Amino acid sequence: IIVEPNAADCIFKSFEADDGKAKFVGGEMNTIMAGLACGEPNTIGWEILRNLSDMAISCPDWVSAHGMRVLGNPLGGDERVISGESGALPAGMASLMMTKDRFLPIRRALGIDENSRIMVFSTEGDTDPEKYRSIVWDGEYPSNIEEE
Repeated sequence: IIVEPNAADCIFKSFEADDGKAKFVGGEMNTIMAGLACGEPNTIGWEILRNLSDMAISCPDWVSAHGMRVLGNPLGGDERVISGESGALPAGMASLMMTKDRFLPIRRALGIDENSRIMVFSTEGDTDPEKYRSIVWDGEYPSNIEEE
C-alpha cells in the first residue's frame, strides 16, 4: 500500500485513473508532510510502484499526526520510534486500518486480519523538533475520523 498526503496525492490519482500513466498534482500542496509534497511521481519509481503495489491511499494530515503519536507511545514491549510527519503516515494508516470498521473493505481486499504482520517504512526522523512536540505533546492535528 502506498500512502500519501491528500494535498499531493499524485500516486493515488495515478492509481485512480487506471491508465498506467503517472499523474501530477499542482497548486498549493499545504500539508505537514513536506517530504511527500512533491506532486510528481518519480518516473523510475512510478514504474515499480505501479507494477508491485496493490493500492494507494490519499490521507489527511491528521493520519500522519496519529502515526507520530502511535509510534512515539508504543504498547507492550515495542520500541519507541520518533518519526517525523512524512515517515509516520504509513504507521498512522496501518493503525487506523486495523482498528476502524470503515477500513474493513481495505482489510478484506488485501487479506489482512488480526493475525497479519504489517511492515511499515518510516522514511523520516524528527526533522522539526518544535513541530514534533506540537503534534505529539500538544495534540495538534487531532484524529477526526468520525468527521470524514
